Amino acid sequence: MHTIFNYTDYRKYLKDWYDTKKEANHNFSYRIIADKVGFKSAGHFTMILQGKANISLSLALRFADYMKLKKRQTEYFEYMVLFNQAKKHEDKKLYFEKMGSFKESAVYLLHADQYAFYEKWYHAAIRAILDFYPFKGDYGELAKMLIPSIAPSEAQKSIELLEKLEMVSKNGDGYYQPREQLISTGYDARSVALNNFLINSLLRSKEAVDRFPKEKRNMSCLTLGISQRGFDAIQQELREFRRKVMGIAEKDSADTVFQFSLQLFPLSHKYRAD
Repeated sequence: MHTIFNYTDYRKYLKDWYDTKKEANHNFSYRIIADKVGFKSAGHFTMILQGKANISLSLALRFADYMKLKKRQTEYFEYMVLFNQAKKHEDKKLYFEKMGSFKESAVYLLHADQYAFYEKWYHAAIRAILDFYPFKGDYGELAKMLIPSIAPSEAQKSIELLEKLEMVSKNGDGYYQPREQLISTGYDARSVALNNFLINSLLRSKEAVDRFPKEKRNMSCLTLGISQRGFDAIQQELREFRRKVMGIAEKDSADTVFQFSLQLFPLSHKYRAD
């Protein structure tokens, strides 16, 4: 079984731990876990693994004690529980970063730089600017190209991060350029890092209402009633439209960086007629 620090989902860790114990002892069962950890039925452990039931911190500590986790492992397990069960993005972000503070963790080893990229809105913007802006190292001028502008030191750190992630590199003439024209996170991205990026993008959209005149921006909003079937159909149309927009950008000769956002979310609970 992998070390606990390779996990970010405590339910997956519990499942793998159980499978390992079961393989070593065929008599090991959910009932034994229930008796040792202290919940009413063996079926409750099934519900935990399936995400149908959560565990409290006190129960998490009883699990850790039964699994004979060491102090740092127990602390990491607690953060996993808090991260997986958090409802608000800010809470998930906090516990994700707590997990990342363990240098032996998968979060730290595999995701630190990618997380940093989505943490600040201007990393993606600078990468896009380099597709048409001739940048050789004047961080002050690069910083002023952004709206709103950032500090030259922030622009420098951004370039350093983009180089580390191999998203930009110098060409033969010494100018920085993107390694690929476009970057997409894909439709299945659910990470805290991506949520950070989305929230920062929405904040930029809010500021744009006052910052730019109507002829320099395009913002619209619809409020409509639809079913799950209608929602799925609109989702597919939005995906196809986003592909078309990306195709236009690939063929275009850019001179400005734009933020393009689409939002679709419920404003009411689902109504079921009796």
